[in-house]
Amino acid sequence: MIREIICNECSKKCILSMDKYENILEVKGNLCDRGIECAKLAISNKSDIFTTIVRIKGSNCNVVPVKSSKPLDKNLWIECSKVLSRIHVGAPVKMGNIICKNILNTGVDIVCTKNIDENTR
Repeated sequence: MIREIICNECSKKCILSMDKYENILEVKGNLCDRGIECAKLAISNKSDIFTTIVRIKGSNCNVVPVKSSKPLDKNLWIECSKVLSRIHVGAPVKMGNIICKNILNTGVDIVCTKNIDENTR
């Protein structure tokens, strides 16, 4: 399985291609050794901050960006997307407002990442 990520370990921002078979990780595209460490961390990491958008009512904007308050297991991301697709938030909302508390009983909240007023475009 080949997977691509952008390495954030240095200012070069290399695009890493990772292929893992059996217990061997093959990394291509790195311009420094820190890219290999970034690839190892990315391939073994089973959770990350979940980001998406939620629909909003009462504003010129149609959606508001949101994220999880803590890393969320990647196996739950599709289910979280389904839950959040049914939510409509009323304007105004402020950055840090909780949009969905304890999503899927994980103990993780979904919070707003942008201020939206009733007239914001």
